[in-house]
Amino acid sequence: MKIRTLQAVDLPAVLRIEQEAMTHPWHEAQIIGEIQVDNGVCLVAEHNGQVRGYAFFRVCTPECELLRLAVAPKWWRHGVGSTLLEHALLFFSGQGYATCFLEVRSSNREARRLYGKTGFLQIGIRKNYYCQPAEDALQLCRNLIDTSGGNP
Repeated sequence: MKIRTLQAVDLPAVLRIEQEAMTHPWHEAQIIGEIQVDNGVCLVAEHNGQVRGYAFFRVCTPECELLRLAVAPKWWRHGVGSTLLEHALLFFSGQGYATCFLEVRSSNREARRLYGKTGFLQIGIRKNYYCQPAEDALQLCRNLIDTSGGNP
C-alpha cells in the first residue's frame, strides 16, 4: 500500500469514501476547504490505483491534529487505517512535530482501538461535543518524540 499526498484527481474517491464510511459525512465544500487550507496535510492510502482511505491533519508547529480519518468500508479491518495513521505519525515525527492530538466519539470502539494501538492516550473529555446523537468526545494525544530525544 502506498501512502501519498492527496491530489485533485483523488477528490471523487475521497467524497465516495466519506459518504460510505462516516455517519455524519462532510459536504463536498467542507472537504474541498480542508484540502485547500494552508496548514493542512491531506494523505491518501492507495493500492492498485484505488484510494482506500484518507486522513486530514492540521499542523501548527510543534503540534499536529488528526481531523478526519476514513477507510472505504470494504477495506475495514485490512490494515488500511493503521498503515495510513502510522505512516502519518512517522512523517510528522520526522518533520519535528512533538505531539499529535485528535478527538473521537466515546462510542466509536473501532477508532478507539486503532488509536490505542498506535500509542494515543486519553487526556480529556469534551462533554456533549457531538450531536445526532449527543455524545462526549474523548481527547487523545500521542507523543511523537520519545524521552531519549529520538523518534518513536
